[in-house]
Amino acid sequence: MFKNFILILTLTFIVTRAFANDYFKALEFFNKKKTEQSLVHFKKVAEDENHEKRSDAMFNIALIYDNGLGVQIDKTRALYYYEAASQLSNKFALFNLGWIYYNGENVNKDVIKAFELYKLASDFGHPRAMYNLANMHFSGTGTVKDLKMAYKLFLKSKMNGIVESEYFINQISNILSPEELSLLNSEFESLIEKKIVLPVSNN
Repeated sequence: MFKNFILILTLTFIVTRAFANDYFKALEFFNKKKTEQSLVHFKKVAEDENHEKRSDAMFNIALIYDNGLGVQIDKTRALYYYEAASQLSNKFALFNLGWIYYNGENVNKDVIKAFELYKLASDFGHPRAMYNLANMHFSGTGTVKDLKMAYKLFLKSKMNGIVESEYFINQISNILSPEELSLLNSEFESLIEKKIVLPVSNN
């Protein structure tokens, strides 16, 4: 399990000059390795309750402090901004916060809280959160062991590009009964259209 390490930079290539706001300026400064100026503009966006990129700015600030990208590493500030972005339902911040609590990085380890955070990130469509959540259901870490839920989540994470899911999908398909597997697969018939082969029980 690992954290997101990439800044949310999607606007770099699609923003027009007419939309050259503080978020875009922050990205420009960051790309030029002028981190301090970048932080000034990211923080302006983070403080603007009406800015559409507010949670992305918070997440980027957290990443900068978390990884020491041009500044001294500051895990306390990183945690503050991850939590602030998570309050605004930022899936990347929710995922990283889940990772922090799962591993006890600069906080008291709390797998139940990690499970809740991964669940939220997964609900918002974060593929790696789906995978981590599936693993927790598979092992019974932070929640009750539930192979059927793990199977569903591994399928979803595989559908979203997490290739490691295949191993666990095969493991679970050999544990569940043919009837259980058939019922679960019937919920994912749309996956067949996406060229994902659903496993068949060997029982």
